[in-house]
Amino acid sequence: MQLKKQNQSMACAGSVAKTLALASCALLGVPALAADAPTDQWKVDGTMLLYSETDRVSAIEPVIKASRTFENESKLDLKLTVDSLTGNSHNGAAVLGAPQTFTSPSGKDVYQVNAGDVPLDDSFKDTRVAVSAQYSWLLNRNLRATSGLNFSNEYDFFSVGANAGLSLDLNQKNTTLSFLLGLESDTIEPVGGVPDPLTLQSDGLRLDSSESRTVTDALLGWTQVMNRRWIMQLNYNVSAASGYMTDPYKVVTLIDELTGLPLEAEDLGGANIGPGDGQVYELRPDSRTKHALYWENRYSRENDDVIAVGYRFMTDDWGISSHTLDLKYRWQLENGWFVQPHVRYYTQTEADFWYESLTEVDYNAIVASNDYASGDYRLGKLTDTTVGVKFGRELANGRRWDTRLEFMQQSGDTDAADVSAVIGQVGYRFYW
Repeated sequence: MQLKKQNQSMACAGSVAKTLALASCALLGVPALAADAPTDQWKVDGTMLLYSETDRVSAIEPVIKASRTFENESKLDLKLTVDSLTGNSHNGAAVLGAPQTFTSPSGKDVYQVNAGDVPLDDSFKDTRVAVSAQYSWLLNRNLRATSGLNFSNEYDFFSVGANAGLSLDLNQKNTTLSFLLGLESDTIEPVGGVPDPLTLQSDGLRLDSSESRTVTDALLGWTQVMNRRWIMQLNYNVSAASGYMTDPYKVVTLIDELTGLPLEAEDLGGANIGPGDGQVYELRPDSRTKHALYWENRYSRENDDVIAVGYRFMTDDWGISSHTLDLKYRWQLENGWFVQPHVRYYTQTEADFWYESLTEVDYNAIVASNDYASGDYRLGKLTDTTVGVKFGRELANGRRWDTRLEFMQQSGDTDAADVSAVIGQVGYRFYW
């Protein structure tokens, strides 16, 4: 997962997926091929992640996770995450050969972008605080249950969610079947209010002060111990979101069909705030259903090296399909040292309603047919590759420290999608 969240409030159903991942770990207990954790002690993991895009968004994310396995094999997981993001965020407009003018998210200020530059809003900043708790326990020797709560809050967004699940061990505990259900309720309070979609940004028309959405996630999992060194996992996840799915901070550029230059708002009957101000607020469907299939294999070699290969396929009713391939190889060195190279490749198709820009004819047709339009490059065709390495050392009494450095390169059909980033992280684990 990359930290490409120009506006955290628009990461539809992302927190639910993370919560289900945590619940899945709780159901499956200590992963195979790993040493058993001591009971009646807290395992504490602290990490600090630094993420920086070139001339774009930067993020600092400290995370503290604490878990405890009790003598009755029940387990409690706690997690605290703080995200602090600043920098230049793409506002959805096209890169054109003429100056463009935009309003700030609040609608009170105006800023301009030079010809040929990616339209970026340099006022972006946000801080998110997220807390989650997960508890799992045995119903009998082969059946485990889990339940959890999660909260997330930031300047313009609040989320509360819950999840519950069951897992069943079969085949002398070599096979585990699991089912998880997650529910989430989100409240979005955009700066300046909710924009009137597909209206000129220069007019600043606003609707309510807040909107809401709900997200339901379900996960079916199958984990199989193939032999004493090889474990395989296959998960199917369906996510259904309904409510406000539009990004209130994104616009779509209206262009002249002949020249390809931005239209002027005053020529369209709107207010004049500067050159190239023919920008309209985007509009997305009020529902989204996603289906995802994830397959992972982990193999421990005789020298204790571990190979992990994962593949994920996702498709939704917005027209987006994606493929993710993830490969890690952990070399176990002497005296507890390890080195783990990592390669991740991701590609996706564009949404049915994604447009780099719109002509006036196309725009009028969309309005007349109550259709949708977005210029957000995250809904366009994308390809990104991440490469890096993680190294660290296992210490006495279960302690461990590690650090990783990765580089991400992303590209798409627009200049706005071309993003490079550096990811750094340090972590420390101890038992208390």
